Amino acid sequence: MASRSRWRLILVAVIFNLLFEYSMRGVNDLLAHPVLFLFLFGVYFAYFTMLEDLIARYRLGDYHLISLGFFFGLVAGLILPSGFFTPPLFLGVNWGNMLFINLVWWGILQGVLTFYIANRVAPRDWNHQLLSKKGWCISLLLLVSILLLFRLKAVNMPRVSLSGFLTIISLSIFLFLVLKKEFEKKRKEYLIFKPSRFMDLTATSTILVFTYSALFLTHNQIMLSIHRVNMPAVRLVSIWSIIVATMVTTYRLYRRKPIPI
Repeated sequence: MASRSRWRLILVAVIFNLLFEYSMRGVNDLLAHPVLFLFLFGVYFAYFTMLEDLIARYRLGDYHLISLGFFFGLVAGLILPSGFFTPPLFLGVNWGNMLFINLVWWGILQGVLTFYIANRVAPRDWNHQLLSKKGWCISLLLLVSILLLFRLKAVNMPRVSLSGFLTIISLSIFLFLVLKKEFEKKRKEYLIFKPSRFMDLTATSTILVFTYSALFLTHNQIMLSIHRVNMPAVRLVSIWSIIVATMVTTYRLYRRKPIPI
């Protein structure tokens, strides 16, 4: 039962993030490029399998999840360069895009909110079996392989300058060392999941906004950096993402209690 609960939780996390992807790509892109759906499923399944293992193994909290999302965003941005390296640049990096993608999306939306929703639907058994070394190797290989395939097929990929490369590498190493130190701390306790009306409302409204965007904002398709998206959908999802990130952060700071993940 414990093992099944883990996979149910991961599957819910993957489904929510696929909805997030197609809120900007549109259901029209799903029908036109069905193979992309399989690739995206593979990326998210591998990513959330490893993330869930880290959460259960080290009894991580919401701020750890934001840091891990930021770290993954940095590494993924090196493998598959996108908005990080489009002008305006400082030290070779578009800091506005980088912070938005890594904090608002990977950190809060695809991290904290994702795992809140996943636990709401399929509560975690903190004692579930941990991922083996073989499982980690398979997950990493799957994730990196698909990202490299995306890189081979990508068009309009921005050029990465030496300064941009060194900036992202330096940030990645710094964050890796911070996370490593955090993981070395002994934490026996874990946060018992307690539903929150505020988080329930935030999650439900986000799902509704993403669904509306995926189904109805399917016009004006463009290539935005390396991604094929619908421009009206990108505007709506970006604005809503900022609203959600602001609300969740304010809620967290006001309560002074971790958001259960």
